[in-house]
Amino acid sequence: MNLVERVLKTIRNYEMLKPNDTVLIAVSGGQDSMFLLQAMNYLKTKLKLKKLVVCNLDHGIRGKESAEDSLFVKTRAEDLNLGFIHKKIDLSKKRSKGSSMEEAARKERYEFFNEAALSAGANVAATGHTLDDQAETILMRIIKGASLKGIVGISPVREERGIRIIRPLFELEKGEIEKYLDERGLEYRIDSTNKEPLYFRNVVRKEILPFLEKYNPRLKRVLCSLAEHLREDFEFIRESKEALRHKPREADGVLEIKLKDLITQPKALQKEVLRDALDKIGGEVKRLNFRHWKEAEQLIARKRKGSSLDLPGDIRITRTAASILFQKRLCP
Repeated sequence: MNLVERVLKTIRNYEMLKPNDTVLIAVSGGQDSMFLLQAMNYLKTKLKLKKLVVCNLDHGIRGKESAEDSLFVKTRAEDLNLGFIHKKIDLSKKRSKGSSMEEAARKERYEFFNEAALSAGANVAATGHTLDDQAETILMRIIKGASLKGIVGISPVREERGIRIIRPLFELEKGEIEKYLDERGLEYRIDSTNKEPLYFRNVVRKEILPFLEKYNPRLKRVLCSLAEHLREDFEFIRESKEALRHKPREADGVLEIKLKDLITQPKALQKEVLRDALDKIGGEVKRLNFRHWKEAEQLIARKRKGSSLDLPGDIRITRTAASILFQKRLCP
């Protein structure tokens, strides 16, 4: 089975696409996205897709090099008679306080995908995430500390603002893709920042993973299998949370969860309810650590009414006699 056939198998196994879908393909010009573009164009008829549109975002951090990448992608899209949507930003001005450059880039990419999908009339956006990207993401989150939701890593299919985000290369390794392109003389661009040790992902990719692979050459696949098993557990928790009859209520900037509705639930489910509440009220969920969760558990289970806990994002949660209240803390 060649690589394109394996992409088709992944698409079908995860039910990524349906007949008459209009698909936005995110293409940077690198190996993975150029292979994704070729594979999707080849499979368009077999999958009975309505239309393919290429989108490209220039983050504005590599100057002339990134501009040349965008021109390369535009030319390739034109060669294939596909629509092309492009945007250039200055990522350094978009980065918020406390966020990494990678987090800022990811946020801007998905904002752009939504804009481009709306412009193209697309209901699906395909990205070039590979098995390597998944393994790196999982390892990074384990090193930095993550909950179950974090360790499941990149989802092969998810919904965001009405757009289905799919990862058709999810089960392929970068080395396989590089070999496929090189053997066929297919061009791609190389991002010089991928070699810089300034970014944590590059350190994981170039140093940490290769070191660990000395002890298990199949480590990347092992990490991805772990995430797949954990995703099944997480989906069970998520579906159980959605099935809860009593939802948090919000009024005048205060979100309320009744203690009787929360305290009877398993801790894993309590945590997801709390996470959603914090996210809804404007908390910085990604900054929550193990200590925060334990303190929140104690507040729910044992603290007296009037007790409170401050969490990242200037959120204060307060225990009353019958409820847990979430609200933005007034800073002096």
